[in-house]
Amino acid sequence: MTNQPNSPARPAPATTPRDASGNPVFQVVFDDLEQRIRSGVWLPGERLPSITRLANDLAVSTGSVREALRSLQSIGLVKIEHGRGVFVTGVRRSTSLTSQFQDVGIGLIVALAETRRILEPELAALAAERGSDAEIDEIEALAHQMEQEALQGLDFVEPDVRFHRQIAQAACNPILFRMMESVNDLFLESRRLTSLEPGMTARAVRYHLLIAEALRDRNAPQARLLMLAHMNDSLSSLVVAEAKPH
Repeated sequence: MTNQPNSPARPAPATTPRDASGNPVFQVVFDDLEQRIRSGVWLPGERLPSITRLANDLAVSTGSVREALRSLQSIGLVKIEHGRGVFVTGVRRSTSLTSQFQDVGIGLIVALAETRRILEPELAALAAERGSDAEIDEIEALAHQMEQEALQGLDFVEPDVRFHRQIAQAACNPILFRMMESVNDLFLESRRLTSLEPGMTARAVRYHLLIAEALRDRNAPQARLLMLAHMNDSLSSLVVAEAKPH
């Protein structure tokens, strides 16, 4: 059995703004903007309204809008071009497994977490063997970015999504990469649920740092083992969340 890694020293408490229902404000903004893009309010190639205007329209802070836009970019729906604006890049309809389900509840999120537990350890092992130095540099940088954001009390969703996506890309297997992409749109919801579990954020940060180190060392067995432990920890947190009264 793999022991859970020690937590980083005294991370600051999470201060992510939440709405009256306890949901992160950026998640509410993300859901709203994603729905508009997928329903055709904004078409591929079209520029979104300014961050200030979106914040005013949604009665939220510009920071929440920026975080939502970064998350939309991480799943390929928009592209942020500094100095020009935010542009719709495309709408994925048929590639998402979750689009085939009408009721996206926690049971489905747990099922997809089980899927990630099967896929991601092997992706990590392949990334250790096949990933370029530049790709591993990026993965390592994202792990350290998550550590810094956690210490500042931030909810590091955007680099977290990019971390796992970059590992899938570094594995150099287009089929496995597409499979990961197909379940990626529930990643934000699972992150919202697991981040509420005591100690989960600190453990996730530590796992990411250790996984990045194993990739840097080109140690495929260790990368596989650490990713499996990370996925088991995440799945356990989701099961705990599922058992709580809703």
